[in-house]
Amino acid sequence: MRIAAAGAFLLLFAGCRTLPVPKEPVPIAAVEALAPDAWPPLIDDLDAASLDLAADRLADYLRAQKDGLVDLGGMKIGRARLLDTLEAFRKIRKLAAREEPLNRILKDEFELYRVNRSSTVSAHFSAYYAPTMPARATSTPEYKYPLYAKPKDLIVADLGDFDPDLKGKTVYGRVDASGSFVPFFDRRAIDVRDALKDRGLEIAWLKSGFDRLNLHIQGSGILVYPDGKEKMARFAATNGAPYASVGLALAGSKAMRRDEINAESLRLYLEEHPEGEAWLLARNPRYTFFSLVDLPERGEPSGTTGRPLVAGRSIAIDPSVIPFGALAFASLPLVQADENGNLLGKTTTSRFLLCADAGGAIKGPGRVDLYLGHGPRAKGAAHNVWDEGELYILLKKLPARVR
Repeated sequence: MRIAAAGAFLLLFAGCRTLPVPKEPVPIAAVEALAPDAWPPLIDDLDAASLDLAADRLADYLRAQKDGLVDLGGMKIGRARLLDTLEAFRKIRKLAAREEPLNRILKDEFELYRVNRSSTVSAHFSAYYAPTMPARATSTPEYKYPLYAKPKDLIVADLGDFDPDLKGKTVYGRVDASGSFVPFFDRRAIDVRDALKDRGLEIAWLKSGFDRLNLHIQGSGILVYPDGKEKMARFAATNGAPYASVGLALAGSKAMRRDEINAESLRLYLEEHPEGEAWLLARNPRYTFFSLVDLPERGEPSGTTGRPLVAGRSIAIDPSVIPFGALAFASLPLVQADENGNLLGKTTTSRFLLCADAGGAIKGPGRVDLYLGHGPRAKGAAHNVWDEGELYILLKKLPARVR
């Protein structure tokens, strides 16, 4: 869904709330198997229906994939094993309604791997959501910020097609007037120099540059039109440029202290300093393209797997470290908000999660972005999640003869 969407504003806008940037992780095994006596209690504090729904959607995704090997922290596993894990987990949960027998059965039939962000940190969590914003079908003096569809001349090339050693490496570009393959236009070229203007790619118009950047980062969102109709702006592609933090650029320019930067302060800064908007937003060269679709039944966008996300259950991970379809368990501090988005404090939560999405800033082992849904409650909480926690991956044990 959202190669560009990536959770907490400290890493994205550079600080949804006032927290320091984490230290670079120390090299260590990305995942490590735990002996049964080292397992944490696998206690889930969210509703069972959302877990079943998220697991079913990813099981459906896995059934549609060709079997083959995927990477889990440097360990090769068959994709079929991920599906076996989800199916066995569903059966066990129905048999064991309480945590104690569930944990006992899981230890007998599953392996548990702790994910390591560094030698001292298992995982670093942020959160994202599907923003809701007003839009227009055509430009007006008030709505002058276009959303673009994926350009036809955007070429995505898998370098593994040219050299097996480069499998998994992807480049994004276009063929220029001289016939050379060059990087695709960056944000400055698109938004400042109008590189895509008048090509018929405008699919909607937004009210502010902040709204557009937020939508680019979150990856999908709900557009509300004057007649009350709603459309989902769904992630289609990016230009492949590296992500850079707008908020950190603002702090670097001394226009605002790092401890002052959050989503609201950035929005206000852009409103009060329109002359600096183009310069600031262009600090992030990565650009997201969209398609417009009817609003899904539950109002939730689809992840990179092509299946709708489930609030509180779906996570974005780095698929080069943890494969899509993996069953995870996490324990983390999680900000709570009311129906108006007002913060209520933070509680420690633990729950099973499903690896269903990816994000441009979600790189390396233990970087996790938790999808929280849409609406004011999700917005208020998502903008304030930036915490360390524990992340584990469950795998069904292989039969003894093939271990």
